[in-house]
Amino acid sequence: MNSPDITSRILLDFKHPVTAANITIRPEPFTIPPTAFAPLKDYWTQQLKEKQSALQKAGIISVIKSDTAHGALATLYVHEKPVMWPGTAVTLRDATIINGQVLLTVSDIPYPFIAALNDAAFLTQSGLHGLDLRPPLAVCTFAITTDNMLVLTQRGQTTGVYPGRLYGQGGNPHDAQFNIIEHQLEEMADELLVAPEEADADSFRYYGLAEDLESFPRKPDLVGIVRLRMDASTLLARNREWPAEDRPPDVASLLCVPYNKQALDQFLLQEKTAADFCPPAYAGLRWLISEAW
Repeated sequence: MNSPDITSRILLDFKHPVTAANITIRPEPFTIPPTAFAPLKDYWTQQLKEKQSALQKAGIISVIKSDTAHGALATLYVHEKPVMWPGTAVTLRDATIINGQVLLTVSDIPYPFIAALNDAAFLTQSGLHGLDLRPPLAVCTFAITTDNMLVLTQRGQTTGVYPGRLYGQGGNPHDAQFNIIEHQLEEMADELLVAPEEADADSFRYYGLAEDLESFPRKPDLVGIVRLRMDASTLLARNREWPAEDRPPDVASLLCVPYNKQALDQFLLQEKTAADFCPPAYAGLRWLISEAW
């Protein structure tokens, strides 16, 4: 049997699955101090160069270009497609449960902070030391097909976060005003080619927050499931017909696993290791074993 998960942990267990209507997203204004921008630009540029070097070793040619739309922070391109870009995201400031209602307090944050927030030297230099900021919040929803298969996406090697690892469907919301269902339906369309009407929006359920202990310490994911209105064979057929050059960087392929306790337990603990997954997603899957049927 493979080693236990040491890459992630549960940050907040909702105790019972909740609908998106039971989750309130409360934006909290936060101003990045001016002292942070020069160190952030240097840190981000170094990240892009390191990723470019890693891609070159894998035989993938990439180009770094300046991006004046994002305060002169650059973007990394592969075949004219951005694979690391300085967009916006949200950071989780607080998470509480009050009378069965989940309250997530979030603030807008530049995406390049995703790794920089875990660097003590950067925090001191930027004036952010002592502030309780987490790397960006993500939403990870595992799609379940009509024939009860759980859908995993394998991330491509060009993506800047968790390359090659398995994940659900989702990612980092772009601003603190996001709507969970709208965001996830957009991600389903982008990553699975599933139209909004092909997912049962009423079936979204969320189980809690899991956080990364490995690659981006304290980075949280809101973890849940949603039911699709199609079977696995239909979904996989679409994926096979999807040209590689048209895929987003975080979707290299799909994998379907029977959504029942025995199959998930074997898949997670015998066929795979925690290191095969994005850390919060692995914690979420371990969570879902008790819910699978």
